[in-house]
Amino acid sequence: MKKNIAAFSIMFIFSAAVFAQSPYIPSKRNLANRQWFNSAKLGLFIHYGIYSQLDDVDEAWAMRKYTIPQYEKNANQFDPKDFNAKDWVATAKQLGFKYITITTKHHDGFCLFDSKYTDWTIMHYGKRHIDIIKALADECHKQGVKLWLYYSLLDWHHPDFVFRKNEGGTYIHQLSNPNRAEQKYFQYIQNQLTELLTNYGTVAGIWFDGYWSKDISRYPFQEIYGLIHKLQPACMIINNHDMFYIPGEDAMVYALYDPFPQVAYDSDPRLKQIPLQAMDMSSSKWGYYSKQIYKPVDTLIYNMKKVANKRASFVLNTGPLPSGKLDSHFIDTMKVVNERMDIRK
Repeated sequence: MKKNIAAFSIMFIFSAAVFAQSPYIPSKRNLANRQWFNSAKLGLFIHYGIYSQLDDVDEAWAMRKYTIPQYEKNANQFDPKDFNAKDWVATAKQLGFKYITITTKHHDGFCLFDSKYTDWTIMHYGKRHIDIIKALADECHKQGVKLWLYYSLLDWHHPDFVFRKNEGGTYIHQLSNPNRAEQKYFQYIQNQLTELLTNYGTVAGIWFDGYWSKDISRYPFQEIYGLIHKLQPACMIINNHDMFYIPGEDAMVYALYDPFPQVAYDSDPRLKQIPLQAMDMSSSKWGYYSKQIYKPVDTLIYNMKKVANKRASFVLNTGPLPSGKLDSHFIDTMKVVNERMDIRK
């Protein structure tokens, strides 16, 4: 117990030090978006990419097993032939989801959107060059479902990014480059965020993943967060790190499969002033895997009630089939959950 208290004390000091860098004052539109987020309760998380077609037990981390040429060959076989943005959004709406969070770029660096800063996108690889993020954004705006964009801070394919042991390991199969300059990669992040927040209409939030080392000297979050709020002042920011605050963040997230970090949450009063989100998988995997184990209705209902007791928004993940079609097992399960909880209200 003493060891845990000490660890949380260190985290609190770290949070305070980061906070001291610069105060963050959210805009009125941002505060209104937070209020909506608090009332939304249920969001759909979608993990989709090249890894979806590999049928690999490591799904979204499967790139670790391939060389770059091998993985690019897989990318050329990527075929979202059954992807239908209208159906995705309509189904989400029918099942009671108020917002959708979609992987624009996962840890393999492959982009499901058009980018002028790299050819490592769906517009250059695969059998159907469709901007999935654009199609989904357009449908979300038409059907009144808010859109969140997941963006990995890790990038296995980028020549200037380096995986470290404390954030996903190190990989001999990364793109070869003895003269890596991560400042170029940080600029790449900001360039792509500018594209996502300029070319895809209103974005309710950006959801960052991959910042697990807590190395405050690595990522220029003040610049990144400032850019997001400048481009879209209402846009919320979530960063999937442990329970501590970095100026510019608009909500906290925790993984439901871990115990709620109550001590960490209680140690910083600022955390209670911003919305809370819990994330969970509807199966044993984030991305599609044919042998994934689906969670039963009772488990999902129990988890939803547990999240509701924390007054948090619940974002529940599904991995579409390799073809881009939503998983029918997930849909059928959520229909039963709907009937028993009447979550569409």
